[in-house]
Amino acid sequence: MSKKYSIFITVLFCLFTFGFGIALIVSPSRDFSEQENRYLAQFKAPTLATIRSGEFMEDFEDYVTDQFPLRDGWIRLKALSERALGKQENNSVYFGTDGQTLFAHFTMISRDELAQRVGFVNKLAGNVDVPVYFSLVPDKSWVLSALLPANAPNVDDNSTIQRARELCEDKVNFIDLTWTLKDTCGNSDPRENDNFYRTDHHWTTMGAYVGYLALMRGMGDSGGIYDYPLTLCSDAFYGTTYSASGAGWIKPDSIYTMVPEGGTRGNITVTGYPEGTPIESTMYHPEKLEVKDKYAYFLGGNQPLCVIKNPDAQGGKLLVIRDSYSDSLAPFLAEEFEEVHLFDLRYNNMSLKQYVADNEIDQVLVLYSANNFNTDKNLFKLGL
Repeated sequence: MSKKYSIFITVLFCLFTFGFGIALIVSPSRDFSEQENRYLAQFKAPTLATIRSGEFMEDFEDYVTDQFPLRDGWIRLKALSERALGKQENNSVYFGTDGQTLFAHFTMISRDELAQRVGFVNKLAGNVDVPVYFSLVPDKSWVLSALLPANAPNVDDNSTIQRARELCEDKVNFIDLTWTLKDTCGNSDPRENDNFYRTDHHWTTMGAYVGYLALMRGMGDSGGIYDYPLTLCSDAFYGTTYSASGAGWIKPDSIYTMVPEGGTRGNITVTGYPEGTPIESTMYHPEKLEVKDKYAYFLGGNQPLCVIKNPDAQGGKLLVIRDSYSDSLAPFLAEEFEEVHLFDLRYNNMSLKQYVADNEIDQVLVLYSANNFNTDKNLFKLGL
């Protein structure tokens, strides 16, 4: 190696190291990443306690990682490099064998931890005097398992749902969606990407519709079968799985609706509680189609409580203990029930027993995706 080449490498190394270090210092910190659809770590001033415990260095490492200059570009470059090397995943996201479908890692938990979580559902059923239904939406890695890379380890093998079913006590009516969603994949409208988005973990409108029919059967009602067409709302949706993957070669998803705003009879009203107080809202939020998180088009996104009323329906009052999968399901439920109360344990500390009594709820549905059920830290509130 010549002396000039050695100097060049040294200068290049210093420019890279100190250049990015200076850029990190002078660049304003970003609060939120549109690309990754999450809040970014911020700088936390050190204290004697955090230095001694090592917490400061952990926080500082998170800060540097999240605020690193040109972070989004580096993530995409890393994904392209991994793919060029023949690797089948990046940032805990598997690349589907079709080249267009992405799978986030599925979180498995121990049998004892699952038993504790299902126990909270059992406790809820014991606390209220109305029927309690419980269902878990299988992960995309189970429904579209044929598209997974070979021997992918962190995927849904359907054991979570089957064990949860076995752990339910007699008062809990378990509704299994696994084979319903798996068997109908590929048979939906060709404009839809089966029952799940390719770039996101959520089910599509058709997936939610298939789930709705299965839920209604499990609750003793056939549910409405709609024959009017899907309506395209956006063909530029990139979901959270895409955001984490850096897979810049993936094509965007499309978002459709089936139930029109206001319902088929135009009498549905929506009341949202984004800040804890009631405000007039809508079933769909077109303004959300202009931002990164386009799935928030359904009901406007996460909130502590949302109440949908349909005076023409005959199904009584339904309380849904929700995660975000319920938002695209809600338009179908609103066609069936006089009132649908969507209750989010993450942002709501009200007693469910008291809520059921105060609002004269007729039946309760605990509906989570299997992965969210395994990771949500708020399930203990079910028994309050």
